Amino acid sequence: MRIGLLTLFYLKSIILKSKLNKYSIFISYMKNKEFFYQQYNKINWQNQDKTKINSLMNSFIIKKIISKKDINNIKIFDMGFGIGFFFEMLAKLLPKQMTDIVLEGCEPSLKNYKYFKSKTPNLERGQLQTYNKTFLETKTDTKFDFITSIYVFPHIEHDELNKVIKKIHTMLNKDGQFILVVANEEDVKKRLKAKGDLFIEKNKIKFDGKEYEEVLHYSNIPEIGTIIDYNREERFYPDLFKKNGFELIEKKDLEDNGFIGTIFVFSKK
Repeated sequence: MRIGLLTLFYLKSIILKSKLNKYSIFISYMKNKEFFYQQYNKINWQNQDKTKINSLMNSFIIKKIISKKDINNIKIFDMGFGIGFFFEMLAKLLPKQMTDIVLEGCEPSLKNYKYFKSKTPNLERGQLQTYNKTFLETKTDTKFDFITSIYVFPHIEHDELNKVIKKIHTMLNKDGQFILVVANEEDVKKRLKAKGDLFIEKNKIKFDGKEYEEVLHYSNIPEIGTIIDYNREERFYPDLFKKNGFELIEKKDLEDNGFIGTIFVFSKK
């Protein structure tokens, strides 16, 4: 009887170990950049034209941009522009006195990029230059007044963030601003608790002698699809940007079509 119990315990431990190994392999696969790209490429971002998701967020950002510029020229770079919804709104909402507009941006998804090129917005008062590349792969000599990142940082692994932020710093004009939008920390917790989003993994990341919580999870966007996000404690971003030559000048939470986003506005020192 005792041998039987020991055998059963041994078999259960093997099964548990096998499940843990499979789960570990599964997590590693989900964190693979190629898998991230494949998952992102499956999203039906074309439906953004119909759902207008992020329209309130985009409007707030554009008003912020307009309020800071009182001259007739402006240079803006948008990271991960998707199908170009932000560009479309910019072309419509920038005031007519702004006659010299330079818009640039990058989008790594070929599917999104092709869709954007098929309906590129008419920018009569300036020029538009786009790149089918990641932000780190993108090369431009332009110095920008504003760089925007609308829900892009949750797709960037934390070990690449320093490189990304240093590049942002070099691409901005003196006193240029970086506008960052991420999912609101408390809203993400509520979604995970209600199982609206699927939890995958929780980690502790270290930066400058401090620890911050990072949650990897599936985020479900109605009529768009499901995407994998890294969401980090809100206090992480001001600390990270301050260390890389930026000053936080504004932080705001904004609800947009059922989602709450947190907007950080950083000024280059």
